[in-house]
Amino acid sequence: MRRIIVSAAALILAAGLASAEAAEPYPVPAEGQQFWGLGKTGILCCMAPCPWRGVFPIEADGSAGRPLSAADQPDPPPMQTSDEDRARIEAAYEDGCRIVEGRFEGETLVVTRVVAECRHWFRP
Repeated sequence: MRRIIVSAAALILAAGLASAEAAEPYPVPAEGQQFWGLGKTGILCCMAPCPWRGVFPIEADGSAGRPLSAADQPDPPPMQTSDEDRARIEAAYEDGCRIVEGRFEGETLVVTRVVAECRHWFRP
């Protein structure tokens, strides 16, 4: 019986190590840039104000940081980007989310590129 338990524990440990090795590291933004989430924040509240949608930084470990506003932001921030990227961001903003690489110049988010959909970025 003990041998079965030890074997099962070894298999579970090996499976955990294999999945940890399979996880690819998150990309690193270009110098002077940062990754930002635009759209649904994943925060659910019972009362307003609540940042249901907005702009939030993506931390180095790939997790979502605190939204820039504590209130819902129903529209994307002022952006400087290509028409194609603007359309992709605006299409997902209402009920989805995009990860972009960029920087703020005053109140304007200068988007260098759209990196991914949030659902493909955040790992369980």
